[in-house]
Amino acid sequence: MRRQREQHIQRTLFRQRLLLGLVCAGFAVLAVKLVSIQLYGHDRLVAEANARHIRSVIQQPVRGPIYDRNERLLAVSTPVDTVWAEARSFCPATQQWGDMLRLLKLDKSGLNKACAKRQAGNYKNSFMYVKRQISPLLGERVKALEVPGIRLQREYKRFYPPGPAVGHLIGFTDIDGNGQEGIEKAYNQGLQGVKGRQIVHRDSKGRFVEFVEQVEAVENGAPLRLSIDSRLQYLASGYLEQAVRKHKARGGSAVMVYAPTGEILVMVDSPQFNPNDRRTYDPDHFRNRAVTDVQEPGSTIKPFTIATAIESGQFTAESTIDTGEVPFRVPGGRISDTHPNGVLSLENIVVKSSNIGAAKLLMEMPYEGFYATLDKAGFGQKVNAVPAEVRGVLPKRTRLIDRLTQSYGYGLNATPLQIARAYTVFANKGQLKPLTITRQAQNHEPEGRRVFSEQTTAQVLKMLERVASPEGTARRARVERYRVGGKTGTSRRNSGNGYEQGHYVSWFVGMAPMSDPRFVMAVMVDDPDPEAGGYYGGTIAGPVFSKTMRDTMRLYNVTPDNLDVNDSEPKKVVLARKAESGGQI
Repeated sequence: MRRQREQHIQRTLFRQRLLLGLVCAGFAVLAVKLVSIQLYGHDRLVAEANARHIRSVIQQPVRGPIYDRNERLLAVSTPVDTVWAEARSFCPATQQWGDMLRLLKLDKSGLNKACAKRQAGNYKNSFMYVKRQISPLLGERVKALEVPGIRLQREYKRFYPPGPAVGHLIGFTDIDGNGQEGIEKAYNQGLQGVKGRQIVHRDSKGRFVEFVEQVEAVENGAPLRLSIDSRLQYLASGYLEQAVRKHKARGGSAVMVYAPTGEILVMVDSPQFNPNDRRTYDPDHFRNRAVTDVQEPGSTIKPFTIATAIESGQFTAESTIDTGEVPFRVPGGRISDTHPNGVLSLENIVVKSSNIGAAKLLMEMPYEGFYATLDKAGFGQKVNAVPAEVRGVLPKRTRLIDRLTQSYGYGLNATPLQIARAYTVFANKGQLKPLTITRQAQNHEPEGRRVFSEQTTAQVLKMLERVASPEGTARRARVERYRVGGKTGTSRRNSGNGYEQGHYVSWFVGMAPMSDPRFVMAVMVDDPDPEAGGYYGGTIAGPVFSKTMRDTMRLYNVTPDNLDVNDSEPKKVVLARKAESGGQI
């Protein structure tokens, strides 16, 4: 019995020692393994861990804002979220897509096709977009669903506060923030900024854990300040749109320039498009007609014809031309007025807008001098202020009839912007200054090139003011309490294949206040319906000028220079206002 107990004890001790030995051996193996890992496998394992959790993240720069001259936003980038997925984790989890699809209003079939494409490539490209540019609030709701493989990426969406009023000028960007049209495209490089890159640590669910290293610094886009006044831009856009609709026209453009500095204050087009709503995009509406559409400027050229004659020394404003009572016939054609005018002074050729008077005047002086004047005034040349501009056409004519028709605005083409620039010559005492779309420093006045003498310019200004008087062709361009001047123009519409019978282009180019001309505006209405209120420039384009210039005088506090005895404002108040520096911009 005793012997049996001793044998049992020995067997028990043997098993305990064996178990202890096995445990010790196991620990020894683990210790050896741990030492081996520390000595020989550390770098490899760290690399594997980093591959799973360390990520190189591209930082998107914020596109630079665009401001008007008064620091009002014309374009700004707002933060949005883009939902993307790692297809390797996302695609097999189709049963968990339901709530996400409802939130994002997506069709499951589209995601299935994207997943099938990546599965066919064995997930070599595992990245896939789910939905671009949603609100950050909606992004958080999607993130809370914890759908496998779903990630959020911060992006920026472009927004244009003035909407359609700036569509043609500012243009727009694509979904990736690249400028596609207008100012956005022309200044894309500076607005876009430079992408950055940083190394971050993410957990197994792709969530940010900690910042590791900044590899490349992100540089946000630089702000851009334009010379545009968004208040006037909005008002002029509305007036132009009203005129186009009222007269059932094909379209129209208007440009306003602050003559002393050459800054463009207004550039609008009709029909409009809204850069904030891509559903309304019509490629035919993208172009900035003020710089892309050329038409014959008609009688708006006559002041340059008259000024050239006065500059030649052969004529004065009082010199007369017999325009006759019947059309003027020359080899190759005939020239006519809307009604007989008889003998007209050079001044009245402008006031009455006589084609015959302008043509006969040109016959009395060298054609080369007249052509040189138009060239110096910038016709046939780009303004180089706004993108996508066309040059216009200023051909040197050889036939007599072709030369004579140029004297009243046929046989050459120009954009509204080029016409506006040319008329700044009269506001700037005979000098043509460069135009700009960017904001200039206060009191900056660029150097110009002389086109006419100050004496000639002063005489032409008097003629232009009479055009906007009750006896002229631009009665509807007048502005209450202000002296304005300008010139109407009505030309037959040329589609490129010849003149279209019964179709016209209506022009008015004017300036104010005539006591100190600063604001120059060109208005063009393309193809108004004659049965919807006529087609003459003074009737169609003149009112757009009048309404816009009225608001300009008010917004810039320009002192009235045409107060009559019935004006309700006391004379001492008027004199006090004249002592102020009203109208500085």
